[in-house]
Amino acid sequence: MKECEIEKSSKNVENILHQEKKAELHGLWSELPQDLLDLISAHLFVADFSTFRAICKSWRSKTPIYRPPPTLLKFPHSDSPCLMSLGGNKCKIYHPIYNSTYHMDIPVLLGARIRFSKYGWLLLSRDKFDETSFFFFHPFNMIKIELPSCPIVCETMSFSSPPTSADCFVIGIPFGSFEFGIIRRGEKIWNIFRFTRHLPRGTRISNCNPILYKRRCYCLSEAGEVLVFDLNEYFRDPNQYSCCWTTFSSGFPKELLQSLVQNYLLESKGKLFAVFEVQDSEPCFHVLSSNINTIVSRMKLKWQVKKDLGNRMLYVSVGGSLSELAAVRGMNNKIYLPNIKDNNCVFYSLKTEMCHSFFNNYSSSISTHGNELNNCTWIKPTLATMDEDLKW
Repeated sequence: MKECEIEKSSKNVENILHQEKKAELHGLWSELPQDLLDLISAHLFVADFSTFRAICKSWRSKTPIYRPPPTLLKFPHSDSPCLMSLGGNKCKIYHPIYNSTYHMDIPVLLGARIRFSKYGWLLLSRDKFDETSFFFFHPFNMIKIELPSCPIVCETMSFSSPPTSADCFVIGIPFGSFEFGIIRRGEKIWNIFRFTRHLPRGTRISNCNPILYKRRCYCLSEAGEVLVFDLNEYFRDPNQYSCCWTTFSSGFPKELLQSLVQNYLLESKGKLFAVFEVQDSEPCFHVLSSNINTIVSRMKLKWQVKKDLGNRMLYVSVGGSLSELAAVRGMNNKIYLPNIKDNNCVFYSLKTEMCHSFFNNYSSSISTHGNELNNCTWIKPTLATMDEDLKW
C-alpha cells in the first residue's frame, strides 16, 4: 500500500516539476526584451507578422499592428518595389509591406512630372514657359542628369538602361503617333523620325509606358492592341532609317472594350504581360502573356490568359510597371496597383479575383479600389554610383 502511495506521489512530483518547467519556459519566451522582439518582428512580413503577434498576450501587447518602418534602404528585402508619388516638391513613398509612408522633401522635383521609372531612376519633365525640360533623377542618391530639350511634345516615354550606362537611349512618342523622338547617351540633340507606315485610322496609343526590348519598342493602344516598331536599323545606320508601325492583337476580349478603364504593359524574361482593368465587370482585372520573341520569328503574338502568376508579382502604374519574384510569403500571385486605401497599398489577388489591402479588411470585386495616385510610379530602392565627370 505504501509502495503504491509512494509511486503515486512520485508521479505527482514529476507532473508538478514538468508543469513548473513548462511555465518557466513560457515565462522566458513571454518575457523577451522589447529590443529583441522589435529585431525579430522587423524581419517578418504580412502573414508571418500576424502569427508572431498571436503567440502570446505579451508579444501581442509589445508588437502593435502599426510598425514604424525602418530606414528605406536598411530593412530586409530593401529592394522590394515601392509606390512613389510626387506633389509639389514633396515625395511620398508607400511600401506594400509596411503600413506607413516615407516623406521626402526634394526641392529639385518641384513641378516635375514622372514620365518613366526603371533601375531605381526616374525620368521626369518640367514645363517652363514654352519649353519642356527633361532630366533623370535618382531619389535615393539625389543624382540629377539633365537632358537636352525635345522639339516635339512627348506624351509617353521610356529609356533602355540606367542613364549612367554607355548604351542608354531615351524615346518619346506623341499621342498622335505620327513621329517619335530618340536620343542616345553622348548626343546633344534629339533625332526626330516620322513613321512611313502609320497606325490604322482611329488607333490611339495609350498612356502606359512603351517597353524597350532588344531595340524594339512595344506599346499598347487605347483599345488594347500591341503596337511595335523596330529600332535596330536606326542603330545600324541612322541616316537610312525608315520606321513603320506593326499592329498585333492582344487577345483582350472585344466584348469588354467598352468597359476598359486602363491598361499596362511590361516585360519579364522575354515575356510580355498585358494587364487590363475594366469597370462594372467581374473580374475587374485581366492578365495576358505572350512570348515576345515570336514577333521576330513568326511575326505574330500568341497570347495566354493568366489565371495564376505562381510565385510572380506584377507592379503596375502609368509611370512604370515591372515584375518580380516573391521573396516573402503571401506576396505572390498579386498585382500591386497605383492605388492607396487608408494610407496602405492596394493589390488585386488572382486567387480571390478581388482587390485587398494587407492591413485592413478592405475587399472589392469591382473597379473602385481606393484612391488612384496621380504622378506616381513603382520604383526599386537602390543605390547608384556615377563618375563626377559624367555628362549625357
